[in-house]
Amino acid sequence: MKIKESFEKLFAFLIIAVILIICLPPLILFFLYKFIMTPFDYLKYKRSLYQIDFPKKYTWLATPHADNEAYTAIKEGSLPVEYIKREGEYDLNGYFIYKDVLLVFAEPFFFDTKRGLWLIWPGNECAEDADDFDEDSLENTEDCLTAEDGKRYIIESFLAEVPKRECNRAVLFYSRKRTVKMSGSEGLEAMRGLEDFLIYEKGELGRAIGRFIDENP
Repeated sequence: MKIKESFEKLFAFLIIAVILIICLPPLILFFLYKFIMTPFDYLKYKRSLYQIDFPKKYTWLATPHADNEAYTAIKEGSLPVEYIKREGEYDLNGYFIYKDVLLVFAEPFFFDTKRGLWLIWPGNECAEDADDFDEDSLENTEDCLTAEDGKRYIIESFLAEVPKRECNRAVLFYSRKRTVKMSGSEGLEAMRGLEDFLIYEKGELGRAIGRFIDENP
């Protein structure tokens, strides 16, 4: 028994040692890279338009707010879109409103390859990106909402939090590059057939918002 226990301990030790040998160098390189990049990350964070208008103390490894890309595009383009910051946690996505239209940039829908549908998990309307889900969590999508039901759900969630505002439509903006990366060309083509899903190229978000406003004066 003692020999067996000793062998098991030795085997466990060797497994741990191999894991450390494999994982430790990449971790060291990652943190070394982040340490070197910290001054640049700090400047990027502090100079972001969102941070300037909604100041928050920088913490190590912090990145600009999730709304910063859309917020910057709208502000630099002087577009007539109102931004409503969410109450509570600083990092939550806020709301972008054009007239009675809710503009959604969080990309909350994901593509179910088995069903060939873009779906959303209830409760994920604007709080977090759909690419946070792993494959195991997407095995059963029966409780998910389809595009039309999902848009209604997003509007209802907004009105529940901002009851004094009128909102009759939700329009979702998706990066073509991220969509292809996460969902492939099949997902991209399926999205092209959806109403109120607008696909934009890298660096073209401001123009995409501007085009939508011009087409909906």
